[in-house]
Amino acid sequence: MATSHLRKIKFLNFMKLEWIDKYMAEAERLITDQQVDSGLNILNDLLFEEPGYGSLHNHLGWAHLYYTLNYEQAEVHLKAAIRFQADFHAPYLHLGTLYYRQARYAEAIGILTIGSTKPFAYKTSMLDMIGQAYEMQKEYKLAIKAYKEAMLSTLASHEMNIYSESIKRCKRKRWTVLLK
Repeated sequence: MATSHLRKIKFLNFMKLEWIDKYMAEAERLITDQQVDSGLNILNDLLFEEPGYGSLHNHLGWAHLYYTLNYEQAEVHLKAAIRFQADFHAPYLHLGTLYYRQARYAEAIGILTIGSTKPFAYKTSMLDMIGQAYEMQKEYKLAIKAYKEAMLSTLASHEMNIYSESIKRCKRKRWTVLLK
């Protein structure tokens, strides 16, 4: 009897989230179509329905990061997304991007490293950004290591070429530092 009741609760929760996901998709479409305020209104209204839904907070963080450039709100929502749904990979990438943009490189490296271990993570993108953050900190050996890992995690030739060029650039920078 208890198992049947648990299944019913899980099914009802799934149906509730499916309903919210449809509205989130509509909000995302509006935001990418430059109707940012309309999309944000939908997402903010959904917070009243499900304030602890990690994916919803991720969408809000994403919108504020890339479309309103309100980094303070982006950080609040991305951290909430991670708190409510720790295995969801997307907020780690977005929060890493936010920290990178703010020259908070150590924080970017930390959050991206954690994010790269999550199921379905965009590991190649995360490793690339980790490499960039190390490079900005002038930690060229660590940057090269991250770029090599990114290269090994992709099948796309154009990405491999980018990481190869990044490795060459870091090697040139290392030599420049050594010769000073």
